[in-house]
Amino acid sequence: MKSQYILNLLAIGVLAMSCTNLNEELNSDLTKEQAQEFLNENTDVSTLLERAYRDFDNVFLQHEGSVWLLQEVSADGAIVPSRPSGWDNGGLYRQLHAHRWVPENNYVQSVWRNLNRGVFNSTNVLGFNPSPDVAAEARFLRAYFMFAILDLYNQVPFRNPGDNLLEPPTVFVGKEAIDFIIKEVEAALTDLPDNNPAYRASKNGARGFLARLYLNRGVYADRARPQFATEDMEKVIQYADEISGKEIDFYWDNFVPNNNEASSELLFTVEGRGGVRSHSLWVWLHAIFPAEINLPTGGGWNGFAAVGDLYDLFEESDIRRYYAHPLTRPHGYNAGFLTGQQYGPDGSPLNGVVFRKEISTLVGAGSYDGYRPVKYIPDYGNRNANADNDIVLIRYADVLLMKAEALMRIGRETDALLYVNKIRESRLASPFNFLTLDNLLEERGRELFWEGHRRQDLIRYGKFLNEWHLKPASDVRYLLYPIPPADVLANDNLTQNPDF
Repeated sequence: MKSQYILNLLAIGVLAMSCTNLNEELNSDLTKEQAQEFLNENTDVSTLLERAYRDFDNVFLQHEGSVWLLQEVSADGAIVPSRPSGWDNGGLYRQLHAHRWVPENNYVQSVWRNLNRGVFNSTNVLGFNPSPDVAAEARFLRAYFMFAILDLYNQVPFRNPGDNLLEPPTVFVGKEAIDFIIKEVEAALTDLPDNNPAYRASKNGARGFLARLYLNRGVYADRARPQFATEDMEKVIQYADEISGKEIDFYWDNFVPNNNEASSELLFTVEGRGGVRSHSLWVWLHAIFPAEINLPTGGGWNGFAAVGDLYDLFEESDIRRYYAHPLTRPHGYNAGFLTGQQYGPDGSPLNGVVFRKEISTLVGAGSYDGYRPVKYIPDYGNRNANADNDIVLIRYADVLLMKAEALMRIGRETDALLYVNKIRESRLASPFNFLTLDNLLEERGRELFWEGHRRQDLIRYGKFLNEWHLKPASDVRYLLYPIPPADVLANDNLTQNPDF
């Protein structure tokens, strides 16, 4: 057992590639305590923590193999039909939109493995005696990866630091998993910094995350029939109220280059560092734009589009639908949704580039079928380089909508309406006269379109299996994604999700 423990520690250090000064010989004569002391003294914990942060870079926003893809393309607002330019990809995108995915879907498999890698690398930090604030950041990151796994797959593999890597990890399932995750984030909250930027874990980020966890807690005991305990809803309200120094901001400042400084809403993001750090913003934008649209990095690939019903949710005055942004207008387009005839930077019409709202088929759609959302404003200051936009995971307006939902679910409709109208008025949309769960869900669709939450919202509202555009009503199995078959075979504690 002594030598096995040393093997575990060495494997963690080597896999993370962050141990330094390993010039001394390690051998089986070292005790467990000596091995731990050696590694603690020779490991750069800050590098380990940075590695865990970098695991967020592509798994949460990407045109393939991302949490965003599994949350949005499987829901009622995003669609990826095959076109003359391609985009069939063996039917992977069509499987997601039509709720026909299978265990062999490469995107479903890669998200599972990348999220579990994030859990591993976050846990790795905790094995090297970090300071309390670093440990709190690592626990927050690990919990965030674990929650994404829970939400998508319902089973969460878990190891404590120092566990035998030759043994299969423990697996938390459903309610057990959400309770563990909540406990972890609440424990981390005490030691998290107050003033970290949004791309680092902070007390405000944890409060926003805990609001989401408690709002969805009742889903994971029975996704087909979610329950919302009053005490959970009161926790949502409590954590929303504890967020300090944040306010509703100009909508598009949340998505511009340098949004970390421009916006007062951001609670937790994936950092983009202009010209330096890569994440998947550019490939995501390329997947939306056709070649004729003037992107900083050249023409686009023309695949993703909005379902027409999403566009129809917005009033004409709503700046979330259309805004002549000063960063996009010189290049011929607007923020919001690209509709109809498109124009070049000189104002001349782009030949044939006329976006139509309707998409009549998932196989063989026209090149310009479907309106195109512009959610993130392209970074023209870093032309042909990595964008400076931070990718938004939690922001204040989302938390206020969570609070409004919690208030609704405990019968406080009048109070909830105040928060929803505060957001709507800031977006130049007319205020609601009354609030129901249905129009609150629609408002989440408007405010948070294409931010990676829609599937989760629809499941919580009991609507994810409904029929919508080019998708029939679907079976209860599609409330979950299948676990990669090879991983089920490798871990006796995993069980394939039902009917896959």
